[in-house]
Amino acid sequence: MKRSVLALALLIPALAQPLPEALKKAPEATGVATARLTYETRNKELQRTLQDPLRTALGELQARQALALAEARLKRALAQAENEIVAAYTQALEALLQERIAEKALAVAELALRAARIRYQGGGATQLDVLEAENRLLEAQKNLDLARRGRESALASLANLVGDWTPEPVQTLPPLPEEALVETLLKEHADLLELRQSLELLRFQRGLLDESFTPRKDIESLEDQIKTLEENLSGLESSLGVGLRARYRQLAPLLQGAKAAEEAYQAAKERYQAAQKRYEAGLISRLSLLQEELSLLQAELSWEQAKHAYLKAYYGLLASR
Repeated sequence: MKRSVLALALLIPALAQPLPEALKKAPEATGVATARLTYETRNKELQRTLQDPLRTALGELQARQALALAEARLKRALAQAENEIVAAYTQALEALLQERIAEKALAVAELALRAARIRYQGGGATQLDVLEAENRLLEAQKNLDLARRGRESALASLANLVGDWTPEPVQTLPPLPEEALVETLLKEHADLLELRQSLELLRFQRGLLDESFTPRKDIESLEDQIKTLEENLSGLESSLGVGLRARYRQLAPLLQGAKAAEEAYQAAKERYQAAQKRYEAGLISRLSLLQEELSLLQAELSWEQAKHAYLKAYYGLLASR
């Protein structure tokens, strides 16, 4: 069991805290616990079979197959649980950022409305300008209410998986894996393994038959089953391979997109720092500074969303096993 979990863990590079801590909750998921129990049961059954002096080769093969399939399904359950945690974690973090953006947008709208009213009283703006500013304030308040509900919902979804948790940005993304990962996932794919085992079992049974005591029609029927299963296995392996390779090819552009979004965020950060200095020097208004701060928060959200797109694709690929 420990070797099974370790084999999967080796595929997953360490990430910045606290996401790895959240992922440690994956073994506690219901699906993983059920798969683990099945694995342990199949392991005990194999040990009992091996201790039986009257065991047959067929019985031992079936016991070993059952354990191997249970192990593959356990790996799949663990990878899928981690994928669900990553999806909930990233959604919650984005919801927190969206709430911050909505709060800042509301502050901008409030200040813009005060400025419009002052200009209107001084004859520098029309009543329509004030009305438009009031509408923008109402829209900003509505967006903030939606963002708060979204944050509550996202955190609740995350809590259902890992308990109360406050997500923080992931600073280091896992590197682009080698393309050989696709072949590893195909080799360990539970559905393919089940078909391979069925084929192995049929071939084994065919080896036990002899025309001297088995009707030819029974042998031909078994051979037809073997041929059909071979075709089904080849077709499924081909289709799964196409899908996995397509998902793998998405990783590089997504990783590049995260890097580009980081550069855009750094540029927005520099602009905001320059705006702070200009504001302190009396060169721009408080409203202009708030707008630059809003732009910075939006750039930060875009960066996080780009990182999350890569993370979800990465863990989604690992879960396709």
